[in-house]
Amino acid sequence: MGAFYMNNKTITTENKWYEIIWAVVLFTFSIALVISLFAFFSSKSGEFPVDDLSDGWDISFQGKQYHDVSRYDKRFSDLNFKRNDVITMERRIDFSSSALDDDRVTIRVYSRLSSIRVSIVGLDGRDRLLYFYGYDKGYSKTGSFLGSGYHFIQLPQNCYGMTLKIIEMASQDDAIQSLPEVLATPSSHAMEQFARDRGPGTFITVFLVMAGAILTIVSLSMAIVDRGFLDLCLLGLFSMFGGLWSMCALKAIEFFSQDIKMDSMIEYLSLYIFAVPLLALALRFLKKISYAVKVFIFASMIANAAVLVAAIISQKTGLANIDFLLPIFHVLLSLDAVVMVTVSILRWKKASLSEKIFEMGIYGVAILGVVYILYYYLIKRHDYAPGIFDNMIMPLALLSMTIFFLIAYIVGIYMKRIDKTQRKRLQNLAYKDNLTGLLNRTKGEQILSQLGANGQRYLVINFDLNFLKRTNDRFGHAAGDQYLKSFAGILTEVFSDATGICRMGGDEFMVAYQKAPDEKTVQEKLSQMKKLESKEEGSSPDGVIIDAAYGYAYSDENEKATGELIYSIADRKMYEMKFESKKGRSL
Repeated sequence: MGAFYMNNKTITTENKWYEIIWAVVLFTFSIALVISLFAFFSSKSGEFPVDDLSDGWDISFQGKQYHDVSRYDKRFSDLNFKRNDVITMERRIDFSSSALDDDRVTIRVYSRLSSIRVSIVGLDGRDRLLYFYGYDKGYSKTGSFLGSGYHFIQLPQNCYGMTLKIIEMASQDDAIQSLPEVLATPSSHAMEQFARDRGPGTFITVFLVMAGAILTIVSLSMAIVDRGFLDLCLLGLFSMFGGLWSMCALKAIEFFSQDIKMDSMIEYLSLYIFAVPLLALALRFLKKISYAVKVFIFASMIANAAVLVAAIISQKTGLANIDFLLPIFHVLLSLDAVVMVTVSILRWKKASLSEKIFEMGIYGVAILGVVYILYYYLIKRHDYAPGIFDNMIMPLALLSMTIFFLIAYIVGIYMKRIDKTQRKRLQNLAYKDNLTGLLNRTKGEQILSQLGANGQRYLVINFDLNFLKRTNDRFGHAAGDQYLKSFAGILTEVFSDATGICRMGGDEFMVAYQKAPDEKTVQEKLSQMKKLESKEEGSSPDGVIIDAAYGYAYSDENEKATGELIYSIADRKMYEMKFESKKGRSL
């Protein structure tokens, strides 16, 4: 155990803001990685010719034929497909224009919860299959959960003038609400153009995922020694899951994986779970909230986790697709938003600065949640390709919320440090001897009462200054005070490894060891003390003698030892030495 004594050179670990440093360093490191990725992709990107194949389609649907229509035609909005309903789209390939010369063409098709079959019909009427996804072997029905995402299909050379044919089949009710988005790009730049279309949203979501993962892994390992890192771990989980959901929603995950079914499952699972770490963070972060609110937050965490588990089980067993619990999740998210915002408003005046910053983040998440639900039901289900909300608004909002929570965390740590420093300063005033800078008798008695608590052999050394009264009488109290301070400095230097060094009153001092050194070490320290006394005496005014009697006792000297009893034994030995070693010196 380190020394408890107090002086101007006392070193404390309370001001080591390692949690703040770790948070800032890890977040900065993640930003550097994302900037590097951004620079890399920017160096590869550029303006490439893109044909938006929204017009000129011949549509076959429910036994009806429609010619030369646009995907934005109002007749093809709110289609309300039933499972295994089919829509066929055909269009003449006239987009191998001079802008795409000397390059193969890749079309990019978006599908939502549906299977897709792409072929070209030659001038001879033969249907040549290019790509299919989600069909069974007979192409007669779809599989189960198919997910949503982009399909990249490279067209064969010399296909100009042929007919592009796309057949889409719903894998579940309401899967298809409108005609799919179809774009044509040069094959050599298809993914670069895809990256360009995703814009900054890709880099924001990559940053959120990487920063969250790094924060989670490092803070979780640090939480083993300091539970304060649990807050940082929860923040990392929120950033990681929120970023992962947003990355999947804008389909930037297809840079890393083009398994549309798996990507969509990750999207739903990360969506179902990302509110849990935020609720846990609120439970830890917000102080003095009512018991009812705590119960609600905890119950909401369990409910969100239950939705996640139920979704996994239902998907695994084939009882239902993973998205069937989405309406329930939306209800939970709405309830969470209402309750958390209400609680934050009611306690705003009583909240600390860090709590207010955290609550501002809560407001942001609540607004984002409500806007997301409205966007999903009013727009996304009808025009289901990712739009500006997925590509920009949602990633920026999640980044802003994460930054708010990080700032709240850092401010909270800062305020805790200030509070601890203030408490430490008050404690020092209560336990410090103002003249010598050592601990006072109050603290000394507290230390004595704690000795032996760990079952180890302990030691108490008592000291009594000789000739203090004569020094006061001869040279004045200022010299006597200097005598006391000089001896306190000697004790501090010699017994720096002690549990406590105290001035017990007047000319009496005590040194205590929770874990006692051996007697040889004690004797060496006492010899060193005597040498320093002589050295200090040589620099003092003529006639001032610095000399102390001492006595020490170990805890095993008495079977019923207590700190107070060992102190009295050491005190008795000190007085025995004092009487035996009188030299008759006088001033």
